[in-house]
This record gives sequence, C-alpha cells and structure tokens, in this order.
Amino acid sequence: MEFGPRALGNRSIIANPMLEDTRQKINSTVKRRPSYQPFCPSILEEERERLFKNSFSHKNMAIAFRMKDEYIKDLPCAVHVDGTARPQFVEEKDNPNYYRYLKALKDITGYGVSLNTSYNLHGRTIVRTPQDAIIDFIDCNIDELFIEGFRVKLKKGT
Repeated sequence: MEFGPRALGNRSIIANPMLEDTRQKINSTVKRRPSYQPFCPSILEEERERLFKNSFSHKNMAIAFRMKDEYIKDLPCAVHVDGTARPQFVEEKDNPNYYRYLKALKDITGYGVSLNTSYNLHGRTIVRTPQDAIIDFIDCNIDELFIEGFRVKLKKGT
C-alpha cells in the first residue's frame, strides 16, 4: 500500500490519457470536481526523456515537468493547460504489476502512459480495504475494478 497523499498505482483509478473525454468523465462521475483540475499521469521511466524537457526521475507526482510540445496533443488528459504534468515515473522494481500494465499500454498505443488518480469518491478518503474499493465501485460509474487478482464488472442495467 502506498504511503502519503498520492495514488501510485495500487489504489488508483486509471484511464486512457489519449481520449479527450477521460478527464470530463472522471471529474463528473467520480471526483465531482472542477473540470480544470488536472490529473497526474503514471509514465514508464524509460519514456521520461522522450516525453519531457529537463526532467529527472521522480516517483511521487509532486513535481511538474514541461512536456515536449509534439506529445501534448496525443496525451491531452495527462497534461495541464500550461503544458506541464506531475508524473509518477515507474520502474519495474517500484511496482512490477503496474510496470507491466504500462509496458502493455506502450505496446498497444505507443505510449507507456496512464492517467492515474486516487481511488476515492468526492468527499471520501482513499480506499484502504477491499470492502472500501467495492463500496466506491458500486457508488460510482467506474467501468471495471481490478482487486487482488480479480476483475469485477457490474451487469448492465444494475
């Protein structure tokens, strides 16, 4: 489990940062916060120099780096309006499962990047237990829940 104020891939809502409506969907259905409030990306460490200007390895989404202009249009939900992002750079030793997920994204999309925000609904604390995760999953419009090796989906119309 992570320690501190950031979701670092274990108790996270993750989504495709390449889709224009990702930020709006999460803000309106889960976070219920202003649309201008940015989300942070998780990015493979080996993508850092390709995607960012003057960056250094940082694991905790606490420092903003300027994304290179040629990538901003491809990753609209990973970048703030000023062209910066507060990334979590991920190495395999940090979180092997999350690293493999980001590697698979890179194989599919060309980018080892995922939008990442803490798994909590507006006004609630970040989930701490499987029960917390299931309660928040039922109470919002998340597509799928992956928890302790299981994939959970709600039936349509429930």
